Amino acid sequence: MIGETLKKLRFKKSKTQQNVADYLGISRAAYSHFENSRNEPDLETLKKLAEYFEVTTDYLLGNDESNKSDVVAAHMDDGLTEEQKEEIYRYIEAIKIRDKNNEK
Repeated sequence: MIGETLKKLRFKKSKTQQNVADYLGISRAAYSHFENSRNEPDLETLKKLAEYFEVTTDYLLGNDESNKSDVVAAHMDDGLTEEQKEEIYRYIEAIKIRDKNNEK
């Protein structure tokens, strides 16, 4: 399941497997194994993938069906630019992270 999610997110960002692999500091082949469900990322890699794709680790693992598109579609006016929507999404994610950290 994580493989299909990674592939979908990568296509949405118009990135290559090499782009993602470079960000993670692994080979393109190693990243390809994640997308093809041959291997699963370890916890640190999972966190880096969530950061890169701007989603939660829960979303990557299939435990959270919401993603950036859902948030943007549900809460934003069509008059906003993609850049403005992206900024609002980053703000929402920062609040979620802050609140999670405060709960600990």
